[in-house]
Amino acid sequence: MKRNQLPTRRRQANYVIPKWKLVYVSGPKAACTTIKWMLADALEIDPRLFYQSLSGETSRATTIHQERKKWLDVAPRLRDLTDEELEEITPESGWFVFTMTRHPSTRLWSGWQSKLLLREPRFMRQFAAAQWLPREPESTEQVLEDWTRFVAAVAAQPQLPIMQDIHFAPQTPLLGIGRTPYDRIYDTSEFATMVDDVQAHLERHGFEGRLTPRRSNETPLPALEAAFPPPIVAALAQTFAEDFATLDYDDPRPSDLRAGGYDADLLAAAAIIAERADRLGYLARRARTLDRKLTELSQGLAAGGGDRLDRIRGGHRK
Repeated sequence: MKRNQLPTRRRQANYVIPKWKLVYVSGPKAACTTIKWMLADALEIDPRLFYQSLSGETSRATTIHQERKKWLDVAPRLRDLTDEELEEITPESGWFVFTMTRHPSTRLWSGWQSKLLLREPRFMRQFAAAQWLPREPESTEQVLEDWTRFVAAVAAQPQLPIMQDIHFAPQTPLLGIGRTPYDRIYDTSEFATMVDDVQAHLERHGFEGRLTPRRSNETPLPALEAAFPPPIVAALAQTFAEDFATLDYDDPRPSDLRAGGYDADLLAAAAIIAERADRLGYLARRARTLDRKLTELSQGLAAGGGDRLDRIRGGHRK
């Protein structure tokens, strides 16, 4: 691998595991939460290192996307390697480089639901004034209306700021496909195959455990047939034309759609998740503010007082 082949937009979220000669480049909204936990567990990284994050993540599972520095001793980034170390990453030297992609239409539905409909704090701060921001879910009709408005906005303005975010941006340029020398690009439908392949690769390099994927479902509302009528499908085909062509997705209409609508209990559960996300976002902001103030105080005090505040601060985080 050469330095000019590295994925420029995934400079942080790639994981080089030298002892197993494995490289994973994270594909947002393509099982990346599950894959990261699978690798972290195999490396025996203490999950509490992630759980203690003061980020606005709304579940324990998604804290895996924070604290990248906790991995660096056992899984550095590609950009941190020397040119000589990068050149060793070849199939002939026993390395395996992989990523995972997802059908562009279902990926957009997943991103829209988990980040916007369910009100993930960072996205609420960044896009609170957007006219296409969905309302908290109350009915199937409302969900479909808000989804249709969002897709129309994206189709009309492909350069909308939301489409520059890694969870929404087209996957081909995001992952450097065509430039980065992947040994395998999996689709999410091939998840079980990916686990078997990575398991076999790790075993060839001395791994004696079993890869155990964790379940992580960030989108409780399944995609409905009514969410993908011909005009929506046409808009998505145009917006993600490069992905459909490059990643060999033949039909822009997803194949695993559910007929009918959502029952009241499922909508109520989604609304509760959205409400809790708002609350967790507020608490995370307050926690980070207080943590910053404690840091400033400890730095401004004499050594004795600073040591005492550091002990208080450490106890507060437990």
